Amino acid sequence: MVTGLQASGKTTVGRLLAAALDGPAPAAWFDGDLLYRMVVRGRAEMTPDPSPEARRQLRLRYEGAANLAQLYAGNGFDFVYSDIIMGPNAERWLDSISGADVHLVVLTPSLATIAERERGRGKASYRDWYAPGGTLEDAIASMARTLDGTPPTGLWLDTSGLTPEETVSEIVRDAMSSSRYRRS
Repeated sequence: MVTGLQASGKTTVGRLLAAALDGPAPAAWFDGDLLYRMVVRGRAEMTPDPSPEARRQLRLRYEGAANLAQLYAGNGFDFVYSDIIMGPNAERWLDSISGADVHLVVLTPSLATIAERERGRGKASYRDWYAPGGTLEDAIASMARTLDGTPPTGLWLDTSGLTPEETVSEIVRDAMSSSRYRRS
């Protein structure tokens, strides 16, 4: 699993990582945004104070992704999942995958780097995280607190000065041993 804040590079790195995996197994990649976009009517957005429906839809997204990962892994595929999944949700997701080596990669570019990338994307991903009178940097810092409780295992990688390709090289450099998730 590749996770991190919005604009941390999860989607790009996840796709490149799946393509770079060197082994006999085919590799698949899946981004959680696909399941997020599947709800076309009645979508409830995640906010700092999410509604019960937003929590339910997020749980369904994570469970659907875990089922897909399990299906592919159970059929001999390497599988890379990229999504914003942090705190206890990350541990639950990782623990739900059986019969496969599970790896956790948390992309942690600096808040300034994320703000620069977010501005460059022309998106408003942090709109719900703004406090009255706050800045984009404040909103990012608020969302960054959701990393608290994420298992302190795996590979936490500051990608501030790295290209996506360099990030993937860092991940695979030691055969992904440092990203291996240690089940509790």
